[in-house]
Amino acid sequence: MENTLPLRRLPLAILRLAAAVAAIASVMVAIFNDPAGASLWWPGDTHQMFVSALGGTVSEQVSGELTTSLQWIPLFLRTAAAVVLMVSVRAFVLRMSPGGSRSTVLQITTDAAQKLRTAVVISLVWLVIWYLAPLSDSTALSGLISGTASSLLSFLLAMLFSSVLTAAGSDPSGSGSGEAAAATANGRLSHIVCMSILLAAAVAWQCTSFWMNQRLYAGLNVPHGDSAMYEEHLWNIWHGKGFRSYLDQGLFLGEHIQVIHLLLLPLHLLHPSYLMMEWVSSACLAICAIPVYRMTLRHSGRPTVALLLGLSWFFCFPMHFLDIAIDLKTLRPSCYGLPFLFWGIDLAESRRLRRAAVCLFIALLTQEDFAIVIGSIGFVFLALELRRPMAERCSQTIRWSTAVGIFSVVWVLAAVLFVIPAFRDGAVVHYSRYFGDLGSSPGDLLRTALTAPIRILQILISQRTLLYLVVLTIPTGFLAWKRPLHLSAGLLTFVMLSLIQLDNSPGSGAESASALPPVPYHHFHAPLLPVIFWAAAAATRTGSSTSHALKSRFRSLTCCLAGPQFAAGTALLCAVFSALPNSLFPCGATFWSDTSLFGRNNLYEQHERGRQLERILSEIPESARVASTDYVHARVTHYERSYDYSGYLRAVNNYQPGVPADTDYIIIDTTHRYSEIRRAEDVPELRDHPDQWDLLPETGNGMFLVLKRNR
Repeated sequence: MENTLPLRRLPLAILRLAAAVAAIASVMVAIFNDPAGASLWWPGDTHQMFVSALGGTVSEQVSGELTTSLQWIPLFLRTAAAVVLMVSVRAFVLRMSPGGSRSTVLQITTDAAQKLRTAVVISLVWLVIWYLAPLSDSTALSGLISGTASSLLSFLLAMLFSSVLTAAGSDPSGSGSGEAAAATANGRLSHIVCMSILLAAAVAWQCTSFWMNQRLYAGLNVPHGDSAMYEEHLWNIWHGKGFRSYLDQGLFLGEHIQVIHLLLLPLHLLHPSYLMMEWVSSACLAICAIPVYRMTLRHSGRPTVALLLGLSWFFCFPMHFLDIAIDLKTLRPSCYGLPFLFWGIDLAESRRLRRAAVCLFIALLTQEDFAIVIGSIGFVFLALELRRPMAERCSQTIRWSTAVGIFSVVWVLAAVLFVIPAFRDGAVVHYSRYFGDLGSSPGDLLRTALTAPIRILQILISQRTLLYLVVLTIPTGFLAWKRPLHLSAGLLTFVMLSLIQLDNSPGSGAESASALPPVPYHHFHAPLLPVIFWAAAAATRTGSSTSHALKSRFRSLTCCLAGPQFAAGTALLCAVFSALPNSLFPCGATFWSDTSLFGRNNLYEQHERGRQLERILSEIPESARVASTDYVHARVTHYERSYDYSGYLRAVNNYQPGVPADTDYIIIDTTHRYSEIRRAEDVPELRDHPDQWDLLPETGNGMFLVLKRNR
């Protein structure tokens, strides 16, 4: 590696790099010293740990609020020391490489400072807005700045470290032909090594995910609705009770056209267990990294770039909430459909259209709203093909893309307007009410859109919608925004999610799930993730006309996006840093908290309730019909009947309060944080019909109330 830069430039390069470190340190001081920062980011004990590591202190006020004191100089020195260490490591690696230069420090410092120019501009602009926002009367501006603070800091830190770790590299500036680059012997070896690393990471993530799901199940923290209900579907099919759970108001097709979990019927026959479905779910999420790798390799031509973006999938915190939602629902059929959606996109890009069609059709079985994204993907492929020169267009791809788009539109309209209502005795789909005052039926929603479009625009152009855009794309380092056409495949779904108006009234405790917006803490955003990573993978292609135009006109503002390895490294570090305050997985600070309701001590190491319930269930015959509260309900799906014991009116009891007349046992959890009944005196059956029910002495050390019908 020949050094073409004079050594006299080293002091100026160091000064520029130090300026970038100083600007990012200033942003960190402003964010961490904010009075609301501790409560917005992570639990108090982990906040104290991080602030102490950065050279600051945390004190608790009389009111219980935490006050952070983080000084700029200690933070700057710590950050600068980390940068110096990384420069040294990078220089050593480059010197040991074939043709290495003895002046790599100059090259690394100059290259890193060049890439960080945009970071300096972003930091200074954000600091000005941060300090001026409280002076204005706009609460929306202050809320937006505070809400995006963690994402901004993740992006800046990712750019800082990635600029050094990828500095003085050999990012190609050619066409990005993956096939040509991977054809060489070195390319094949690099591909094998990178794939091995990615597969090892996938196995590690799958094992971690399943361990967490199994611990939640053992600790009696898995809710039945939208989790164990799906295993009950399979059990009831094998036992001649139909495709249903006794939560459903009839057959499950009245809820969703969601049948993909029926593909697990053969496995369930061999091993009828809820945990089997959890294991497959974790494996499905882990395997999605492979098509991410393949798509990135196709566009960038570099296995290392593909590896970096593939690894970012495992740290993508919106994906983590598909596995374990904020309300601890640990199983969603959308996890089974995601790999088929990913593979469908990957196969379509490589012109294997029949296989792609099969994958996309299976993805359609996940849920009817997947059809919106799949249809949009078809139309995007059509647009991409029509952008090619006439001589390079493939008529087969044009026909295939058009067919996918039209078929998906017909599928979703038929499901929402005809099929689901047919299984609900003509009633509209149940999730129409998710849109609040915009309407309670598809017709109402369409009428509102036509007669009052301003109401729709007010919701779409809002602080919450902008926050959605940030949190969904930050795990890719905003790389997906470089390919707006690819990203547009998720536009309709994103609009639908932005219009959702769930009840966000305060719940139990400061960490209540109901106090959080639906995206990305639940599951609604699942079909958007393949589109975002597809766009990010396509953005690693260099030398396109769009990229060239941007570089020629706005080079100073887009240098942070230049170079596929730097962009992919920034994406990976963005995923890591953004997961730290947001994820419930071990890569998140909340997992290690001793005070959080979602910490490892509270959720993954306490299983006394689960052990006591197993003792109780061992005394109840499997031929019994059991009504139970949630969380207990997930353990009694293999009994003759499994009824819900709650205030929700069910069809199995003719929409009347209480339990069905054929109920043999009632099991009430008295110690869960959402339990409404704590004592025997609170049980309506014992109070209103004491002659029909006996309170059994076996209560699991007082954790449960068990009633047996006295016939």
